[in-house]
Amino acid sequence: MRLLSPKKQRIYDICIVVSAIAAAFITVVSLNRGIYEVFPYFYLIPIVLIAFSRPKMSIYGTVAIGWLYFAIVFLIGLPDIRAYTLATVWFYIFVSLGVLISTYAQVYRKEGERTCGTYYNSQAGAFSYDRETFRIREANKKFAQIVRYDSDELLQKSLSDLIPDVAERESFIAKIRDNHRVGDIEVQFRAWDGSLRWALVSAAETGEPAVICTAVDITDNKLWQEAISQANKKLNLLNNVTRHDILNQLTALIGYLELSRQDTTDPIMLKYIEKEETAASAIRSQILFTRDYQNIGVHSPQWHNIAETISLASATIDPRKVFINVTLPPIEVYADPLLEKVFYNLIENSMRHGEHVTEIRIRSEEKEDGVDIIFEDNGAGVPDPQKEKIFRREYFKNTGFGLFLSREILAITNLTIRETGTQGQGARFIIHAPRETYRRIMQI
Repeated sequence: MRLLSPKKQRIYDICIVVSAIAAAFITVVSLNRGIYEVFPYFYLIPIVLIAFSRPKMSIYGTVAIGWLYFAIVFLIGLPDIRAYTLATVWFYIFVSLGVLISTYAQVYRKEGERTCGTYYNSQAGAFSYDRETFRIREANKKFAQIVRYDSDELLQKSLSDLIPDVAERESFIAKIRDNHRVGDIEVQFRAWDGSLRWALVSAAETGEPAVICTAVDITDNKLWQEAISQANKKLNLLNNVTRHDILNQLTALIGYLELSRQDTTDPIMLKYIEKEETAASAIRSQILFTRDYQNIGVHSPQWHNIAETISLASATIDPRKVFINVTLPPIEVYADPLLEKVFYNLIENSMRHGEHVTEIRIRSEEKEDGVDIIFEDNGAGVPDPQKEKIFRREYFKNTGFGLFLSREILAITNLTIRETGTQGQGARFIIHAPRETYRRIMQI
């Protein structure tokens, strides 16, 4: 793939000259000893070398070598018509062979130049390493920029130099060895100045000993993510401390309101105290809501086995006399880590507001644009005017906010939820996962 460097080109030129001189010398020696059949084959060596290293000059070089051979035979060879005839035939063979090899060599070289141009001038980093020794064989300029090396310096390095973490390096090599083709592996490279650079690497084994890799620099994204993560941690810490202090003060306030209730018999004051207690209780619920809401989107989404997630959610709830029937195929959904809380909220909501719920059914239906996870119960259902209101923050009963939180959790990865049940026959919630956010689990 790599074009000939000036140094290698000079070596080929020297080999061409030396092989041509050697062929001429062998011709002189052979003719002087009466040998006419073998020596012409030695001229094929410089012809092939010219065609490979300088395809644009191949025709001229071949003609020159043919004339060299022809001249030596006519000058030194005996006045033998048969020898002259063979020399003429070989001359035309050399020229024809040179033209043929030159034509194919130029096509091959153009294809190689186009491939190399794409490889070496790509905006994505590209490199290859030896499958046995793990030494770097090739690297384009973009990859050299990523790891802050000169391209030629990289050829003196190996994977152990570029990926210093032993466990990470062995994992990277093992994935390629086991799968032969991998994509989007996050790898940490050590740069020339000792800094660490993150890249998203794809790799493929070839028929050759080399493994070809492409790398996209994601260092800035990783640093940005780390900065955002640190900022979120600090904000969450501040929120937790502030919320804790407010709840402590609120507890004291509720305690004083209770003491005030005990120390007065004035009906008007009792009415005021009751309203104050209601307001304090609402404040407490809203503050507790912020505790749950702040955790949404803090951690990266991940793939969830839906059946296992529902099992974990239901395990934390006392089912009483409610039978939970889960009939789901082996599927995974890409969602926020709080997905378990969504199913917890749905189950808890059915038990709390379904009035006479005895069974909860959870199943799925595949659609052209994704999959629907259907949650049904046989309770009282939701009145039509309230089907959308139940997902709003301002609409809640008891501790409230459960369905609002569920919709927000699902929205992180573009999942949606809606209620489509019939009042009096039961609630029916449909969670829709777009095609790119769900997958079937491969059965081993």
